[in-house]
Amino acid sequence: MSRLRLFLLATVLAALGLCSSAGAAPITLGQLAAPGKALDCSPSNGRDEAQTSVAAGNGYVVPTAGLLTSWSTRTELKGSMGLKVFRPLAGQYLVLAADGPQTLQPGLLMTFPVSIPVLPGDLVGIELPPFAGAGCYFKTGLEADVHSYHVERVSVGSTVKFDGGTSNGGRLNISATLQPAPTITSISPATGSVKGGSLTISGTDFAGVSAVSIGAVPVPFRVDSEGQISATVPPSQTLGAVPVSVTTGAGTATSAQAYVYEGCKVPKLKGKKLKATRKAAKRLDCKLGKVTKRKGATGKSGKVVQQTPKPGKVLAPGTKIKVTLAP
Repeated sequence: MSRLRLFLLATVLAALGLCSSAGAAPITLGQLAAPGKALDCSPSNGRDEAQTSVAAGNGYVVPTAGLLTSWSTRTELKGSMGLKVFRPLAGQYLVLAADGPQTLQPGLLMTFPVSIPVLPGDLVGIELPPFAGAGCYFKTGLEADVHSYHVERVSVGSTVKFDGGTSNGGRLNISATLQPAPTITSISPATGSVKGGSLTISGTDFAGVSAVSIGAVPVPFRVDSEGQISATVPPSQTLGAVPVSVTTGAGTATSAQAYVYEGCKVPKLKGKKLKATRKAAKRLDCKLGKVTKRKGATGKSGKVVQQTPKPGKVLAPGTKIKVTLAP
């Protein structure tokens, strides 16, 4: 089957739902105030804020590479607030991404979809427009709960230093959902025929898998569980190792262990005696097939004058090569 046909097959199977996906357990960043606990937050000039430490519970720092898929807040006041994502950068923070400010309705848990790639160490924070009104933080009374602010809103792509002030004993009233990037821990089998076959990929966070590739070829696949994918290995015209990769919305994982195509690369046998022919075939994962002798040639005296298949072809492991011997 050609690579184009394999790609089209993978596309059709995905459309039909036969390239299935399993749900992963996302990571929750940040914390929300209990109903009635969020405090008013109405700076006259707007600001950016970040939770730099927490005493306990979910932190606001991204622990692993992945994709922020949504953020949430709950307030008892009508107002507005936005998500800001910061990346540490030489004593300051790069404003990596933003969403909003969004209009909030009192008494409701409100969730907003986003799609923001993040790396370990990135920080989930908030943006407040002037006179935001919404409950942007809640008190805990714990000294290790620290959040800081900058007295203006900084645009995405700029840097910010939280020099406006620091408050202890409270937490920002925001949470975000992180879908971790996939990882590949093993592939089985690690070798296979150039004719193609099947492959089991083991790993983590195989949620929303959009593509599986072996070498540069997208292949049909099925997600069996959160940690396992069954994939179709495409035929190959070349021998050797190729990477295996899995892609989700949160990122792409490539296996540390390559998949190795094995096969018979038909050697040039013309002029060789039978013993040397047999060794040459074995060395290249081929086998000696039918031997035809002409003009009184023997196994010891005859030399190869014809062979089938032709030299250079890449065929399945153990392919038999027919030869004709002549004096």
